[in-house]
Amino acid sequence: MKKLLLLIPFVLTGCAYLGPKDYNNYVESSKSISKDNTMAQTACWSAIAEIAKSGDQGAKVGAIALAEKCKSDAIRLEPPKKNWLGF
Repeated sequence: MKKLLLLIPFVLTGCAYLGPKDYNNYVESSKSISKDNTMAQTACWSAIAEIAKSGDQGAKVGAIALAEKCKSDAIRLEPPKKNWLGF
């Protein structure tokens, strides 16, 4: 009985081990998504700034209306589960 109780934690954690590859993929994907989102927002705000620089009032109002579209929610990835129970 004692051997069985000692064996259960090893079986649960050993079978659930994902390895560093899954976590490294998660980190690299998160970095890439964050970088891409930052670049897209920078380009959007730069375009709006150029539109707003023109002297036309209609263009300035249009630039302000486009500013809402530059605010985008970043895509979030769920980190890999550490074991089969999700802890």
